[in-house]
Amino acid sequence: IPNRSHRVADQIQRDVAEPIRELKDPRIGMVTLNAVEVTPDYAHAKIYFSLLVGDPQESEVALNEAAGYVRNALFKRLQIHTVPT
Repeated sequence: IPNRSHRVADQIQRDVAEPIRELKDPRIGMVTLNAVEVTPDYAHAKIYFSLLVGDPQESEVALNEAAGYVRNALFKRLQIHTVPT
């Protein structure tokens, strides 16, 4: 059901914003989440972001390093069986 994956992607986009704001990594600038793509099996999500302030490469590295923390925070918020990596 393509509609469900859109709903899941929208939910992820909303729910991932707060844990990202909570990160204390100075390399992460002012991040805006633009879009989320979820694979059909919900195993992976790709999150697209833009920056108002900061270095895009450094922010990307820092966000990828924090992915485990963000996924854990997402797991607590999302009411789905599999939380994407």
